[in-house]
Amino acid sequence: YIVVGTDEKGNDITEVVTQEPVTEPFDPSETNPTFVDVTKKVVVFAGVATVRTSTVLADNNAVGWPSEGKLLDVTGESENWYRITYTVDGEDKECYIAKTVAADAAALDGFTDVEEEKVEITVDAVNVRSYPSAASTLSVRGSLKKGAQVTRVAVSEKWSRIIFEMVSETETDAEGNAKVEIKQYYVSNDCLKVVEAATESTTEAAE
Repeated sequence: YIVVGTDEKGNDITEVVTQEPVTEPFDPSETNPTFVDVTKKVVVFAGVATVRTSTVLADNNAVGWPSEGKLLDVTGESENWYRITYTVDGEDKECYIAKTVAADAAALDGFTDVEEEKVEITVDAVNVRSYPSAASTLSVRGSLKKGAQVTRVAVSEKWSRIIFEMVSETETDAEGNAKVEIKQYYVSNDCLKVVEAATESTTEAAE
């Protein structure tokens, strides 16, 4: 509490002040990185990522801006970077993308498709993510409140892939309404329950 003044009777007027800890954005720059050769794909989970010609954040080394969901071929990785093959002006070049904006695409394959079923959020609020991991806030695309019901289309041990409507903050349709995109995103299994399973006929057919 801090005293912000006094009232007409001389009593202190107090105000509750909270201060969130200030955290500096992580800088993944590496001037002399050591790369281990690997062969795999990563997927961009940030809205837009930057592909660079070196492993240092700078204004003059950006050569591409892949968007969320883009798969990239990795040839090596260091502590903070993936070395990738990226097409620049029609030519494949050795470039780099930070691990802060992309992650192993294999995580997207660990899901079992299910017939569309309704699930309900059981906690006060849960983040909806573009990648099935809570390691980065850059994957957060929205949130769902307790009681909200959405359609689940696939499930893994810890995550559910759901249908999520994204309302654009910048794009509108011909009538001036905000555009709505239908996305497949992820929520934690710990935060939901099934309220409407697949139909009986579908279940019998599967058996």
